[in-house]
Amino acid sequence: MFARLSLRAVCLHRPNLCFWSAYLVLNFLLFLPMALLDAQSSLWPPATVFNSDWWLMLNQLFVWRANLDPWRISVELTVLAALWVLVRRLQRRWFGVLIAVIYSLMLAYAIYEALILSVWLLEPSFYSQFYLARDGLPFLAEHVKVGWRVLLLGGVGVTLGVALVVVMMRVLLHSGASPHLRPTSRVVMGGLAALCVTATALFQPYTARPEMVTSSFGFKLQKNIETSLKTYHDVMAFDDQQVQAAYNYAGYRLARKPDIYLIFVESYGSVLYKRSHFRPPYTALLSELETTLNEAGWHAVTALSESPTWGGGSWLSYTSTILGMRIDNHPQYLELRNRYQLGKYPSLGKSLQDQGYHFAWVSSLDENLSDLAWAKYTRFLGVDELIRNQQMAYVGPRYGWGPAPPDQWVLHWAHDYLQTETDKPLLFFTITQNSHYPWAPHPTLVEDWRTLNQPGEEQAPVDPETLDLDTRRRYYLNAVEYQLRMLMQFIQDVGDDNSIFILIGDHQPPAVSRRDDGWSTPVHIISRDPAFVDAFSAYGFTPGLTVTDLEPKLHHEGFYSMFMRVLLGEYGADQVAAPDYLPRGIVPGQAVPN
Repeated sequence: MFARLSLRAVCLHRPNLCFWSAYLVLNFLLFLPMALLDAQSSLWPPATVFNSDWWLMLNQLFVWRANLDPWRISVELTVLAALWVLVRRLQRRWFGVLIAVIYSLMLAYAIYEALILSVWLLEPSFYSQFYLARDGLPFLAEHVKVGWRVLLLGGVGVTLGVALVVVMMRVLLHSGASPHLRPTSRVVMGGLAALCVTATALFQPYTARPEMVTSSFGFKLQKNIETSLKTYHDVMAFDDQQVQAAYNYAGYRLARKPDIYLIFVESYGSVLYKRSHFRPPYTALLSELETTLNEAGWHAVTALSESPTWGGGSWLSYTSTILGMRIDNHPQYLELRNRYQLGKYPSLGKSLQDQGYHFAWVSSLDENLSDLAWAKYTRFLGVDELIRNQQMAYVGPRYGWGPAPPDQWVLHWAHDYLQTETDKPLLFFTITQNSHYPWAPHPTLVEDWRTLNQPGEEQAPVDPETLDLDTRRRYYLNAVEYQLRMLMQFIQDVGDDNSIFILIGDHQPPAVSRRDDGWSTPVHIISRDPAFVDAFSAYGFTPGLTVTDLEPKLHHEGFYSMFMRVLLGEYGADQVAAPDYLPRGIVPGQAVPN
């Protein structure tokens, strides 16, 4: 009671100071989560804003700014506060409660949006994120270890944050209703509200973007609901007749059946070309590795391919590639997985199985999924054999996300195992783990992979929140170097004249890239058959491991049809017309070429 009387007294004697302080703090809090969680942003507008010409400077200060700092303005909070101070009839308890409720919803949405855009790196969609949270949060809880001190500090922080919001809302309402609030404050508040309404009318849906200085919760909500409804409609309306017709390779037969190693490289993105702190060491590494490959008789071509996901969601990336259809949200993936438990989707794996291949899927992640869950997963993908972490009997130190054994050990062990399991041509699929965020600790490359399977002390996991940006960048570059050197060594250790290696980045790395770096990732195709690799030049690939044109030449969902077209064209038994290349894969509702 005493605290409430003191608060009223302060607001009564200093209403202008109290009102503006509360308004600014409440407005600031709506944008603080994004500024704190976005690793690429600072809390203040960058100095480069003020180095621009006056028109561009004004545009960045008051309209659109890529740096997601919290110095922005909320349309809804400003309009509600203006109504409170300008319209006496609205200064009632029910309207004050309404303002508090709307603000609470806006703050909750701001935290949700910041997590989705900065941590999960997805577009806000209630429909998609419901399923992602349902399936992903238990997995995170299992694999992300949080100490009691962190939980305690988090609980204290949340409690203090809620208390601050409650106090500031009371201050705003009490001081805003004070008869001593100056006319100047009322006029300025009304002017701000008028500017917000004008900006919203001019820019409308753009006010839903976090880069927009004038931010509208209403348009954010509208965009989210529209995205959710569209996703739901697209998922429910899927008809596989197009798919069955487009990927029907029954009339083709391979005379030569090389072993195919399809390896997705975690967080291997085109940002390595686009940022000055990455490009020189990255291209120098590629040049060195290319020379080593060429000396050993290997040929390579490379292109950039646009991934369906950015910064996360690896399963969307490799599923799009294997199924030949863009899959860019979790509900779409789940619907397809559930639908194809009996009949098989005509995937790259199935097409090669029809040609006599053994489709082996290697998962090194230390996981606790049930056998039933794994069975559902493999039925959907049509896998002949799933090699899981527990099957490998690895006892050495594990690293990074999962955690997982060294990729060098996993790839070699799985290859040796499969040589004893089948005499069929091999489709070997895996996604590497040791270049997963936060990229440390990670293993070192050794001469003999077998020596890695020895008990040893594991390094403590890195807390990414304690790392500055330069350290993150260094860790990422180290992880990429490890992966590429390891993969080139693997190629030379197990490959022969009858081997094809496809190395594909799944998505851009989180925390060290931005969405304006694009969605593309490198694709390397490596073989000892120069004619085979040269055939990909027709689809935008360039010789070697490096590209100079940073525009993506293909899409992940187009890889399936392109690869089958080249494989059948080069190694087909019959001289028949080559199957169609579908650059964007199957697009629902779009006609398939005859």
